[in-house]
Amino acid sequence: MTRKDREENPGESFDGGYHLYAKEQHDARVAKNPDRIQYAIEQFQRNNIEFTLKNAQSGHFHCRRQSDDKLFQFWAGTGKIMGYDNVRGIHALIKLLKR
Repeated sequence: MTRKDREENPGESFDGGYHLYAKEQHDARVAKNPDRIQYAIEQFQRNNIEFTLKNAQSGHFHCRRQSDDKLFQFWAGTGKIMGYDNVRGIHALIKLLKR
């Protein structure tokens, strides 16, 4: 079944049309990235943290901890902090950076 067939008859596709729902959800999440990036920038500035926006689409930032200059990578779109699997979000990142 081709992509066109699946889109025309989602109920007959292998996943019952879930792929269309998943695409809509993904697009909705990605549409929020500019707001999340702007919020992260405001938080960095409010806390006097130097940062570099590496990718404006995904919200990928580089910032350094003030105490030892360690590099931290952060994605505003997902809240992911590289190397920290159980910790997410800009406020958690700021706590790590201020140590």
